[in-house]
Amino acid sequence: MTCWLFTLTEENWLTVKSTNIFGIPEKARGRRATELVKPGDVMVFYVSKKRSRSLGGMIVGVYRVVSTWFREDRALWPDEVREGVVKYPWRVRVEPVRLGVVSYRELSGKLSFVGNKERPHVYVMGTPANFRRPIPECDFRVILEALSGGG
Repeated sequence: MTCWLFTLTEENWLTVKSTNIFGIPEKARGRRATELVKPGDVMVFYVSKKRSRSLGGMIVGVYRVVSTWFREDRALWPDEVREGVVKYPWRVRVEPVRLGVVSYRELSGKLSFVGNKERPHVYVMGTPANFRRPIPECDFRVILEALSGGG
């Protein structure tokens, strides 16, 4: 099992929760998530602060990848439906491992992958985030514990 960090909008997070599907854009620099993330891997979801109502800056859930990536050309995400264009055609089926809400900023001091504790926001950028590197298992356990209310 490899653990990955993904950033998404609050409204797209609600879609992941209701559909158990996650999607990424067509174009991404470097190795694409479709090459990196495999069935059995785990995704940690972080909600971006931009246009967020209540969950911005929070880690909101951990999901296991249960399918291979597939391409779908129908609008699923709220911004796609509003604009009438498919922005995230590469999709993967996921199932929840643990849901909860924990502040990424508060947790970042305990996470080894956050090398620069003064600028933790740089580690939630990209697809996948953390510079397209997996999250160490020790950090995955810290996140799981925090989502359980223990952190």
